[in-house]
Amino acid sequence: MSDWDALNEFLRIDPRDIGCDLALDGLPAYAELTAAGGHPEEVFPGLAAHLKSCRACSCDHEALVRAIREFGGDDLG
Repeated sequence: MSDWDALNEFLRIDPRDIGCDLALDGLPAYAELTAAGGHPEEVFPGLAAHLKSCRACSCDHEALVRAIREFGGDDLG
């Protein structure tokens, strides 16, 4: 990917994107729904949009889902 491609991708931020602060607040519930096989993107569309554009929050989401599947998630909320 060229620098121009990276810049263009960055500039195409989804207007529904809620940002990192709000995403971190909703991440446990979003991860619970994901781990349960639900459709969290329907319940949290702004969070879903954010996870598509933020690698750090996406990594946190993936780690939470793995932890919930391995250890359970009742105490994460």
